[in-house]
Amino acid sequence: MSAYAHDPSASKRLSAFVLFVIGVSLTIALFYVKTRAQTAHKNVVKIERAIEKEKAAIAVLEAEIAYSQSPERLAALSKAQLGTAPIKASNTITLDQIAERFPLREGASDE
Repeated sequence: MSAYAHDPSASKRLSAFVLFVIGVSLTIALFYVKTRAQTAHKNVVKIERAIEKEKAAIAVLEAEIAYSQSPERLAALSKAQLGTAPIKASNTITLDQIAERFPLREGASDE
């Protein structure tokens, strides 16, 4: 038999020591988990801020796209840069007039 089997105070000291080691181990584990949770929370907050910044940038880009594609802006640019203007009714022709103005060349066949 062991030496602790006959001495009740030694058995109590061993039990107290084992409980102390378990308590210290649990305290260290709890501190580790708490630290990891705080770090993860900080990372989540940082990522959420980055997402909000990207959403704001996307909103700005969408507004720029809407502005650059606006018909009024494109009409003004085409008039200023290319000298174009809206089509007038007098500038249109019918299908019959197309055949008169642009006859088929010699040798072209209807396919």
